[in-house]
Amino acid sequence: MSKRRKKKARSRSKAPVVADNKVEPTKDQAAIQVSRKVGTNLSLGSNIKGYVEKVKSFLKEVRVEFDKVTWPSKKETVAMTSAVLAITFFFTAYLGIVDISLTKLVSLFIY
Repeated sequence: MSKRRKKKARSRSKAPVVADNKVEPTKDQAAIQVSRKVGTNLSLGSNIKGYVEKVKSFLKEVRVEFDKVTWPSKKETVAMTSAVLAITFFFTAYLGIVDISLTKLVSLFIY
């Protein structure tokens, strides 16, 4: 099994369990929910810790989503970049020619 497949399998195993369209919260989320229900007063230090935990959680979720992305091969990337550059140069030349011709046409009427 390749490193990429092992990595994907590992990330899938860390995903929350879904049953009946309900996502089970992770331990951190469960603790936050309990503290909110109890009505505990969070100090500044715990607010910062909570923020750091949210950022960590977000970055972990981003990594899982990036593992799901199908990235193009080098050949496909070069082909698409070439197509974009060709289209850009074509329209640049076309609009340049139209601009020059309209400038000359208008200058004939003005002078």
